[in-house]
Amino acid sequence: MPWQTPILSSSSLRSLLNATKSLAQIAQIHQHLAACGLSADPAVATKLLQLYADAGDLPSALRLFAVIPSPSVFAWTPILALLSRSSLHRRCLSAYRSMRSAAVAPDGYVFPLVLRSAASAHRQSRYPAAFHAEAFKFAAQAALSVTSALIDAYSKAGDLTSARRAFDVAGTRDRLSWNCIIAAHASVGLLKEALALLDCMTSYGCDPDLVTWNTLMDGYCRAGDCAEARAILYQLPRPNVISWTTVIVGYARSGNHEASLEIFSRMMHAGSIPPDLDTLSCAAASCRHVADVSAGRAVHAYGVKTNDVGAFYGSAGAALLLLYAGDSRMAAARSVFELMDPTDVVTWNAVVQGLALGGRRSAALEHFRAMMSRGVGCNHATLSSLLPLCDSKHGEEVHAHVIKHGDGGCIVTEMNALIDMYARSGCIWAAHKVFSSMDGKDVATWNTMISGFGSHGLGEQAIELVNRMVQLGFKPNAMTLTSALMACAQCGLVDEGIELFETMPQEFRFSTVEEHYACAVDMLARAGRFAEAMRLAGKMPMAARVWGAMLASCQTHQNVEFGRMAFEELVRLEPGNPGNYVTMSNIYARAGRWNDAARVRGMMEGEELMKKPSGHSWIEVA
Repeated sequence: MPWQTPILSSSSLRSLLNATKSLAQIAQIHQHLAACGLSADPAVATKLLQLYADAGDLPSALRLFAVIPSPSVFAWTPILALLSRSSLHRRCLSAYRSMRSAAVAPDGYVFPLVLRSAASAHRQSRYPAAFHAEAFKFAAQAALSVTSALIDAYSKAGDLTSARRAFDVAGTRDRLSWNCIIAAHASVGLLKEALALLDCMTSYGCDPDLVTWNTLMDGYCRAGDCAEARAILYQLPRPNVISWTTVIVGYARSGNHEASLEIFSRMMHAGSIPPDLDTLSCAAASCRHVADVSAGRAVHAYGVKTNDVGAFYGSAGAALLLLYAGDSRMAAARSVFELMDPTDVVTWNAVVQGLALGGRRSAALEHFRAMMSRGVGCNHATLSSLLPLCDSKHGEEVHAHVIKHGDGGCIVTEMNALIDMYARSGCIWAAHKVFSSMDGKDVATWNTMISGFGSHGLGEQAIELVNRMVQLGFKPNAMTLTSALMACAQCGLVDEGIELFETMPQEFRFSTVEEHYACAVDMLARAGRFAEAMRLAGKMPMAARVWGAMLASCQTHQNVEFGRMAFEELVRLEPGNPGNYVTMSNIYARAGRWNDAARVRGMMEGEELMKKPSGHSWIEVA
């Protein structure tokens, strides 16, 4: 395109407005129009304004808007759209009020933008309601789009009743309004109601589309029923990238990263729908959680090959950095870090956590100081990642930073991390001081303090804390019982621990799991009550961890007979675990039973215990 030629004719410049997309071209055409004296034409200025808004250039759009005399609703709309799209919701609402003060009547294009910002800015139902009557007063001819916007706004503001009322009173309904009301119910877990609306939608003569099915899949995933979402996905004739990503993210969010990667692999092998940045970011995170470096490298290579490098690392960089660092591939982690945005706190959080995973505590603390010196700042995720690395000296430094730069106090997760840090560092009373100073404790706070008391041999204080927790109305959970049992085991409070083991799950309605049995068995065995420990272990016979705790206690107390019984169970449950053979061999050796020790070592040598299947990749990179 001949941008450097002399000033083009006005008709040519007008025609270029309809074809121009890049910001540089828009700016050049703007200069030509100004030279021609056409930039003052309201129609031309409004078109330029729309181009700047579409390109996301808010400063240029606002400068141009400021010189338009008496801007019409067509000039206000792109400004409102850009502010709303940029998540500047309060500014969007302020601009709308300025438009109304200027006696400019809004239309059906304005209200969806304003309603979206009203819900997002305040998260209160009264703000969408403030625009409800005005919307239908000025945009009656656009009732369908306004109805859908109202449903969405009320839903985001948490007022499902008003969302349903807006839907019910609508004179006509289209697929968009049906999808909005179905999404409003599915997003808060009301799947029965969402499915009933789906039946009504079809009986109304409106067939569901891909958006409808994607909405329902997301609802199932949020409700924890990812299997149902996957069944819908596999029945769709032409799923799009949102369909695949919804289920992939759903499984990852529920902690089933293996299933998430399995569906991602199926998507890649299908080959018809390429993954987007959200898909790749989730896949990278799942690779990190299952420590599959081979698959993570494949995701990495594909992402760099098919996407803008900056955008890819901005989305998936943190997960990749943590994946490599967790596998001690610090050079690869550093190369990822160097390609991420150095001004983004997420980048620094990832490198701090990555260095921690690589066992490089000092380097993680140095990077934290570098964050501060460069003015990047930190957030709650930074401190929650950093505090577990700290000894008391460095922890006090971070604690002082939290107090100095906090916004009136730490969030609960930070305070919990501080309690844990001080307890691990041997400063149990500093941990208790932080605990006592907290106003907004959660169950994790109590669990952390109970565990801290137990690890310092303060079992009676731990049990007292459990009782106080219940008196104050907190509901103990499975982790509370684990922390309390470990405290009782450390301090020899066996009867108290057994009472908690027998009564707490029933009273507070949670299931006793393998970890609880292991703690209780260990507690009994530490006290030399091996017969009771064996009986308890027998109540959960398929739990290798329970029998492992029994075997370890038998080694501590050199109880050969009970050790042999526990070992036999472990050979049956996990014959490929070499640690069990070593422990039993040592028990026999210490008892002078050399033939038995040699026999157990021979059993271990006869098993191919350390063989692993080779890794493989499911992404082909050209």
